Amino acid sequence: MKINENNEVFPPYKYFTDVEEKFLNFKPECRVLPARHFDDPYVHFTLRKRHEPGSPGFPQGGFEVVGLDGGIYNFYLNEVVVHPFYLGMKNYFSKSQNIVKEKVSTGDKGKRGRPKKDPSELKTLPAYKPTGGKRGRRALDPEVKATREVERLERQKRSTGKKGRPKKQVS
Repeated sequence: MKINENNEVFPPYKYFTDVEEKFLNFKPECRVLPARHFDDPYVHFTLRKRHEPGSPGFPQGGFEVVGLDGGIYNFYLNEVVVHPFYLGMKNYFSKSQNIVKEKVSTGDKGKRGRPKKDPSELKTLPAYKPTGGKRGRRALDPEVKATREVERLERQKRSTGKKGRPKKQVS
């Protein structure tokens, strides 16, 4: 089973060629695998109806397929095969049978597969320049601090120790 791509029409589509006979035995409600989803075999599509060539809406024939989301998708006759999992071929997509795809390597790897940048292109942060300014909150003036302490002691003397909204005091 080979996958080819038809680029003569718009939009281009993928289709199967040299398909074994066991992948063409379609039954109602069987699990199918469209050619465009061959790389992700765990996508679930179910056959709804097969249309022979010349039927209304399908001049070249085709399939109506239902996706997991409930959507109905249309494919040409050569775009769909019976899913290998439906035929009991659980190891069909194992690493030994998949085509090994060549990875393009640029030598040094950067982050997330990008090529590594030249160190001369990296940003250079300016050196720290001390300004001499003080950080944080300034200390209170001793006179203001003394008046606040007196006010705090007066409030503490009037307090009954109870929490919550204070009672209205009549003066």
